Amino acid sequence: MKNSPLEPGILRLFRIFLVVQLILVLGNVMVHSQPDCFWCALAFGIGNIVLLLIYLSIPFLQKSFGRFYLPLGILYAAVFSLVLQDIFLNAGLEVGKVSSEETAWQLFLFLFIPLVLVAWQYDFKAVVFYCIFTAILDHALMRHAQEDFLAFSETYHRLLFIRALAFLITGYIISSIMSRFREQRSGLERANRELAYYASTLEQLTVSRERNRMARELHDTLAHTLSGIAVQLEAAQSLWKESPDEAQAMLTRSLAMTRSGLTDTRRALQDLRAAPLEELGLEAALRSLATESTERAGLSLDWQVPSPLPKLPPNVEQGIYRIAQESFENIVRHAGASSLRVATSAQPDELTLSIADDGQGFDSNEVDDDGRFGLRGMRERAEMMGGELTVSSVAGQGTTVELKVKVWNGN
Repeated sequence: MKNSPLEPGILRLFRIFLVVQLILVLGNVMVHSQPDCFWCALAFGIGNIVLLLIYLSIPFLQKSFGRFYLPLGILYAAVFSLVLQDIFLNAGLEVGKVSSEETAWQLFLFLFIPLVLVAWQYDFKAVVFYCIFTAILDHALMRHAQEDFLAFSETYHRLLFIRALAFLITGYIISSIMSRFREQRSGLERANRELAYYASTLEQLTVSRERNRMARELHDTLAHTLSGIAVQLEAAQSLWKESPDEAQAMLTRSLAMTRSGLTDTRRALQDLRAAPLEELGLEAALRSLATESTERAGLSLDWQVPSPLPKLPPNVEQGIYRIAQESFENIVRHAGASSLRVATSAQPDELTLSIADDGQGFDSNEVDDDGRFGLRGMRERAEMMGGELTVSSVAGQGTTVELKVKVWNGN
């Protein structure tokens, strides 16, 4: 027999069967009340059932016997059921109250539940062994106990054959169902392990992306502010003795820059928590972001975004929002522009977002993405959501950021 863990609920069913068997034993005593024989049978039946219930209720025994724990219990139940029915049959035949057919059908129930347990836990080979074992033991007990065995042997053998055949068919059906069930359970466990692995990988990837996103957010707030303050303070330090007034002015600008950086940092942290996309939707969130940026920098806003925008996955909307936010910050901080234009155009399977300014621009051929953390972060976001980002700029003629993403059509 395979060394496999017990099927869930199998011991509980075994205990319930023993309780039912105890009730049937008591019923036999009530119907066939012969004090000399049936009370002995009652004591034998109750004693063995209680002993088996104790055996099935002690975890230490299960741990000690290991894979033999359940087979021993099933064989013990089958053997004592056969012996018990043999005692009742002998007593009943002597007083003319019990027939061989009646005993055979009573025994059918007592042997059927252990058969179910065998087929439930083990394969069909174990079922065949159980059927052969119980048939041989039943025949041996009957032949040994009954002197007039030949008088009813034909009927007895017919019932024995029917029982064995029924047991084999039932055992085959149950063992086949359980085999299929174990295969499905094994496949489900493998799928769960793979899913747990994928979930762990996705969690790690999500954490990594979130770290990168936070790094980009802090780059455009703390990094810029602190680097500017450091330059101002170094200049003030060098001019402190030679030109105190100019140094004082630099300290004043440093203080103003510190306050501005603090405001920007608070706004960045607020963006991390507030989730404006969930509150406003993509279109309103973009417009609010563009309006706030133009007001800070004193720019005019040319808004050309039709309503409503196509339906997009949440991660794509988040990516569009953050790329637009980075673009607006670059325009406010570096472009020296007077106007900002935001436009979208939609195709059946594609959405294009364009953000343009009329500022000083830069020579894109002389700029390395690694040297411009914000631009590199925008490209990373576009790649993560399967989009395409193009940054076009000419020195003195402004900059255009164009983002193309696939539209979610629901198919």
